[in-house]
Formats: sequence, C-alpha cells, structure tokens
Amino acid sequence: MSRLPSWMGCALLTFLAGCDQAPPPAPPAKPAVVVTTVGYDMVTPNAEFVGRTQASEDVKLQAQVSGPLLRRDFKEGDQVEKGQLLFEIDPAPFKAALSQQQAILTQARAALSVAERNYNRGKQLHPQGMISDSDMDQLTSNKDQAAAKVVQAQSAVDAAQLQLDYTRIEAPISGRISASLVSIGDLISPQVTLATLVQLDPMWVNFQASEQQVANARQARLDDSQKPTLDTFDLRLLMPNGNPYERGGSIEFVDNRVDSRTGTINLRASFPNPDGLLLPGMYVTVTVSVPTEQQVILIPQASVQEDQQGRFVMVVGDGNKVVKRLVTLGDRYGVEWQVVEGLQEGERIVVEGLQKIRAGIEVQATEQTIEPFQANQ
Repeated sequence: MSRLPSWMGCALLTFLAGCDQAPPPAPPAKPAVVVTTVGYDMVTPNAEFVGRTQASEDVKLQAQVSGPLLRRDFKEGDQVEKGQLLFEIDPAPFKAALSQQQAILTQARAALSVAERNYNRGKQLHPQGMISDSDMDQLTSNKDQAAAKVVQAQSAVDAAQLQLDYTRIEAPISGRISASLVSIGDLISPQVTLATLVQLDPMWVNFQASEQQVANARQARLDDSQKPTLDTFDLRLLMPNGNPYERGGSIEFVDNRVDSRTGTINLRASFPNPDGLLLPGMYVTVTVSVPTEQQVILIPQASVQEDQQGRFVMVVGDGNKVVKRLVTLGDRYGVEWQVVEGLQEGERIVVEGLQKIRAGIEVQATEQTIEPFQANQ
C-alpha cells in the first residue's frame, strides 16, 4: 500500500478539522422596551390625610339637683331641638322650698314698709325737736336693716327658683341625643350624666399634617399674595366605604405648635352635614387641594424602581443606550408620580420591559403615548 505524500496528509487533516468547527454565533438581539417621553402636565396639587370625625358640639347632660327621676321626654337616638324638655326630676321639695322663701320675702317686705313709715315720721319730728338725734339714728338703722333683709330674702327666693328650674333638664343645643343612662324612678344626684347630646351639623374632621407641608403652605402665602391661604384650600372627603362625600369643607383651625414626638401639626376641618351622613368617630380620608393648577413633570409609577441608593428610572439616551437615573419624587396623582428632581423635559424613560435591561446596554425602544393626568380622575 502506497503512502500519501506528507504535504497531502497535512492538507487533508486541515480540511477535516475545518469541517468540525461551527459557524460564529449571531449577535444577541437588542431587548425591546416601551418608552415614554417626559413632559410637563397641568395638575391641581393635593394631599391626602387620614382624619377622624368629631361632633362640633358634644354635651354631657348632667343633673344639678338631687331627687327621683319623674320623666324622660324624648326618643333615644332622635334629633332634639334647643330648649326641648328631656328629663324632669321630682320638683315637689323644691316648690316647697321656694314657697317658704317667698313667705320670708313677704315678711321682710312688710318689715321694711313699717321701718320706712317710722323713718318718714322721724324725719318730720326731728327738726321740731320732738325726737332726739339718737332716736333718729335708730330709725335710720332700722330702715336700712329691713331693706337689707328684703335683698337677702329676694336672693334666697332666686336661689330656690333656680333649684326648681334645675329639675327640668332641657336641650342646650339642637342635636342628636344618645341612649338614656338613667331610668325613670332612679334617684338622681348632682353631676350624674343622664345622656349625651351631639351637634352633627357642621361636622368637624381632625387630621394631622407634617410640619413641612404646613410650612410650605405658609411660605407660599408669604411669597405670593396670589397663592391660596390655608382657609381657601378645597377640601373633600372619602367615606369609610370609599365613596366620596358630596359636600366640600374648609380648614377652620390650625394648632399653634408642632408635636415634637411626631413632627406633625393638628388641623381641623368643618364640613356641612345636614343629612347626618357623617357621625362622630368615623375614620375618613381628607383630600386637600390647591384651587389653582400648576405645571409639573409626571411619570408613570410603573417606571419607578428602588434600591439602596433610592428611587430611580431607566433613561434611554444617545444610541438607545440605557442609563440609570436617580430621581426625587413629590406627590402622587392617580397612577403617576410628580418628579421634583432628576429628569428634564424631552428625556425618554422605560415604562415596560424593565426586567430585561440593565444600565449600559442598547435597547430597541418603542414610544408610548401617556394620557395627561386629569385632576378629577
């Protein structure tokens, strides 16, 4: 058997080795992402707070005198009017005490009448020398003492009348009354609470705002007289079931100090409540809005990520390369965030496909149009 020349064997081996090599791999496909271009939108700035309703008037009906309870003149839970009789304590002993004091007053007035007649006679006789100076002084003293006893007796009558009036407990305000805490026939003593009465219209809502929020509002009032003050903000409520309350309110009280433990300030809003839909003790959501629109940058919440450095977005820059950008966010409007710092108008950010990308890679970007935020949504 003949052998192949050495040069031919080398060529054959080279050819066979080349047949075993795979073709070079194709470059990886660029990740496809959806981007939106950053721009300005007109919004009505607002903030939400958790609040709790409180009756604008909350009265404890308490007895001022002792005695058995004779009457309870209302239906528990009903609306009562100012001046309406609610409870009556047995007035008999107080009527007797009043009659006794009135009799004492009558006696005192009779004694004063006699003292005044004697004094008047003395005034006629004294200049003629018919009575001495000492006698005249005595007549004057008798008259003054009798007048003082009349005043004393009249005060006792007034006090007895007041005690009698206290046997009738009337509604000091119009409002809704609670269940009775006493029963007819109970022996009532002073300072015992008989029931409570709350005024539901208007209804107060107490909530807390951060010192920064209140400081910003006050600073805006100082910087620009055209900007709204605290009492001109538009206030709306969400009921505990999530439904909006149809009537707006206003801020009527801002506390005079910051709570050092929480860094918040107590505020109170007032809402009309003619239908009694709001009851004391409800947890509600208070939305405070500025009545004028402002121009801000808004981005979708879906575009925002967070790591140890803070919140960031992925910006598609020159050459469709991705850049990580830290951002400072402000208020939330629907499903969008306000950007305070970190982005400029015209930049493109990734809103879909974030899980497929990282900083520095090149992407295939498709533009998405974002509907402007509507304040009433």
